[in-house]
Amino acid sequence: MSVVRQKLFEQLDASLSDYIANKRELQGIDAPENRMVFIDQVVDSIRRVEFAKMLESRPISKSRTDPNSDLFDPLRAAVWYRINGNIEEASWLVFLATHFGKNLESNWRLAQDVYGALGQDLWTWDRVFTDPEGVGRWLKSNFHLLRADGVARKFGNHRKYESIDPSKPTATGLVVESYVGWVAQYGSHQAMFDAAFIAAGGDRRAAFQWLYKEMKVLRFGRMAKFDYLTMLAKLGIVPIEADSPYIVDSTGPLQGAKLLFSGRTDSDMTPSEVDAEVVNLADHLGVGMQEIEDAICNWQKSPSRYKHFRG
Repeated sequence: MSVVRQKLFEQLDASLSDYIANKRELQGIDAPENRMVFIDQVVDSIRRVEFAKMLESRPISKSRTDPNSDLFDPLRAAVWYRINGNIEEASWLVFLATHFGKNLESNWRLAQDVYGALGQDLWTWDRVFTDPEGVGRWLKSNFHLLRADGVARKFGNHRKYESIDPSKPTATGLVVESYVGWVAQYGSHQAMFDAAFIAAGGDRRAAFQWLYKEMKVLRFGRMAKFDYLTMLAKLGIVPIEADSPYIVDSTGPLQGAKLLFSGRTDSDMTPSEVDAEVVNLADHLGVGMQEIEDAICNWQKSPSRYKHFRG
């Protein structure tokens, strides 16, 4: 274990002891091995979030924005556009990165080939905003090629039930139309973010909550909305902060939190009670809502034996 990781582990361990002594029991980590695994998962989650935040502190080549380049990366591209004053393209790329996800086998290839239209054109935000159905038409014309050319293109783990098949009622083309329709209500991403802060009285957490509640986009449920908004925040595109882990409608995180607090996944704690307790725990540990949600979700998959999850 590195010195930095060890120090963070010890800080979290001390904060947990204080929380248990002065706030409430955490029966799910009574066993020493469970406690160690939980802390390790929190450390991993913190480091993943820190990595995303660090992207803007490093030089980013414009090649990262080019879907015809092997260097293409939608998140680094989003940072490049933000730094260069194009919040609209930056936000659009975060949406594409969230919708398609990064696959362990094919990386960003699916997002890359759709965004770049297989080298035929570029589905920029300006183009999509004026032609919301365009991506769907293009996918309908090119779906056979995307499936038959032997190139691996897969959705990420969080989006494994999505499809680019234009015959599906939840196809990517329809998702894009829905997303454009959501943003178009305000005229632009920036105008939408401004509306969130006005409604929230300038409060970062309230603005996140407003956007979360307003984001009515096809196939973007709890996890996708949470991932999208937290990524906007991590990349410095919008100065918002998650006010909650939003686990009320979740499966793994909710069961994991019940296990953490009561030692049972079938605890009679209501989802709202669980969510509130997770907020209190995160605030006490000094970690963000994404970090605690991610850590609990991964911990519950293997409570007593540490497993490293890449995302």
